[in-house]
Amino acid sequence: MQPEAITISTPHLTFSAVQWGDPEGHPVIALHGWLDNLASFTPMAPHLQGIRLIAVDQAGHGHSQHRPAGFSYDVWHYVEDLLYIAEALKLDKFGLVGHSLGAVVCTMAAGSVLKDRLTGLVAIDGLFPRPRKPEESPGALTRYILQRQTPTEQLPKTVYRSKQQAIRARTLSEFKVSSASAELLVDRSMREVDDGWVWTHDARLKLGSPTRFTLEQTLAFPNDVICPAHVVYASKGISGQIVNEFAHQLPHFVFHAMEGHHHLHMDDQVESVAAVVNSVFSSGV
Repeated sequence: MQPEAITISTPHLTFSAVQWGDPEGHPVIALHGWLDNLASFTPMAPHLQGIRLIAVDQAGHGHSQHRPAGFSYDVWHYVEDLLYIAEALKLDKFGLVGHSLGAVVCTMAAGSVLKDRLTGLVAIDGLFPRPRKPEESPGALTRYILQRQTPTEQLPKTVYRSKQQAIRARTLSEFKVSSASAELLVDRSMREVDDGWVWTHDARLKLGSPTRFTLEQTLAFPNDVICPAHVVYASKGISGQIVNEFAHQLPHFVFHAMEGHHHLHMDDQVESVAAVVNSVFSSGV
């Protein structure tokens, strides 16, 4: 099946998605990372077998709706979104693939509201929400409330002279990608304005979180996952450090160390990541 653009309407938001593969294949919802979009799964999609991959622009990203004024982008809202997306797609049993923030959302959902409906989980260079020390909470809440006093339209927005400049900037960001991958992401998440090009994602995505879970709370989510669960990670990156520290506390998970950078599924290990996804979901629903 050629890539098919679809719209997913939920009680709160309308999401933009693209599905690839066999319409009768094993349904798998894919969630991208923070400030990325569903195009991050474009390189991997052709390598999947017997899978109906449904990649979704998360709220405030890509072509999906932004959250209404007054609402926030706290991670648990993404988990709620995922439940509504599955309901709208009328999926009873399905798999999850997530990258970075998407991996965190998928793991949290797999350990909570969707745990009995999942056939498998593949987390790509991400696993659980970043914990916060309890004593840091008052300062974090203060910063969050003060940040929210600035109207959305007045939040900082970078304007690029051209799309090519934006592509180059994306290749040089904290989580570097190739020019080809940067172009995929830029094409889906930028629009032309009078004085150049700007990102279409919600500027509120860059605001801080009012609160985060403690370490014990974050570990509770993967520890409650009951479906087959795999983590693909860049061995020399931040996720590698996390795996080295906490893998022994997650005996249910299978870990796959790979050479490369954060966007393994786009650049460094596309076929290898696809092979893990295929192995997890090859048995059908």
